[in-house]
Amino acid sequence: MFTLSIPKLIEEIVVSKIKNRVLSITHQQDVDGLFCGAILKNAFPDTLVHLTNYGYNNMLQVSKTIEDSVSKSKKKGIVIISDLSIYDLKDVEPIEIAAGKAKESGWRFLWFDHHYWNEDIRKKVESFATLILAKDEEQKCASELICQALNIKRSACLRMAKLAHNVDFGLNEIKNPPPLPEIIRYYLTLPNAHKKLHSIVKKASKGVFWDDELQEVYERKYLPLKEASMEKAIGSLMIQNMHSYKVAIVESPQVLPKSVVAERIFELQKDVDLAILFAPDGKLSIRRKPNSDIKCDLIALRLNGGGHSYAADGIIKPLIDEGENTKVGIEDVIEELQKALKE
Repeated sequence: MFTLSIPKLIEEIVVSKIKNRVLSITHQQDVDGLFCGAILKNAFPDTLVHLTNYGYNNMLQVSKTIEDSVSKSKKKGIVIISDLSIYDLKDVEPIEIAAGKAKESGWRFLWFDHHYWNEDIRKKVESFATLILAKDEEQKCASELICQALNIKRSACLRMAKLAHNVDFGLNEIKNPPPLPEIIRYYLTLPNAHKKLHSIVKKASKGVFWDDELQEVYERKYLPLKEASMEKAIGSLMIQNMHSYKVAIVESPQVLPKSVVAERIFELQKDVDLAILFAPDGKLSIRRKPNSDIKCDLIALRLNGGGHSYAADGIIKPLIDEGENTKVGIEDVIEELQKALKE
């Protein structure tokens, strides 16, 4: 799925290190996304990192960031988008327009991702960017793709890629890894979330993945919330038999990583096949039990989303109208899952 050869890309990036700016557009929700920005910041000092999430409004903001960077920069540059897949053609439009303007000023576009991509969306993105996707049989996170494709061999960058891989695929290959997923999740609940997340990127870009400041936050602010939030989540747990699956459904607290909640569910409910974690805005996280061959990404496709075989995200449109606030409840989730899980 490469529109340019890797050696050519490497050559161009090496040139960019000398005289071009790198604009990193990366996912803000997890270790892999933040480390993509940190790796680029480490390897290419003239790197500006923009953190974002999925959805049209976020892509609209990304397009404005691209336009601003191009208009303010006196140098040509490279936009590197990472750990962000697109599930709706509409979401591509703002980026496509911004890319067209940027290319007129000599800017180039690279896009790294390791999620499932719809064929039509992939072709649309490839019309303006070099899209580098992990092969289906490979287990590579976006951080690893960046290091591999751009021939980045700095020690801190390789350590970031290894840690991101360990976290993203739920492995235990690193002894006592820092609880960054939990800190990231906690920071995302704060009013100054972007500032806090950028502090993680800045530290990681210097090879610092954990320090006394993060430990203080973890012990004094996050841990007191963790057990109370987990207790509330498990208290809302509902088990449903849907077609050939036994499904655990829970409203997931905003402060807890989905992986942590799912892990607790599978510990408590050994015979459950799937854990579905939902938010009142309709966003869903789909997790399969360990050592299962259920394809979460295929289920997510039926729920307007995508992801990996072991974990994926979807969304259901809000179905409950409570005045000006529209929320999704557990009954709505069950109704949509009955359709999505039908063979």
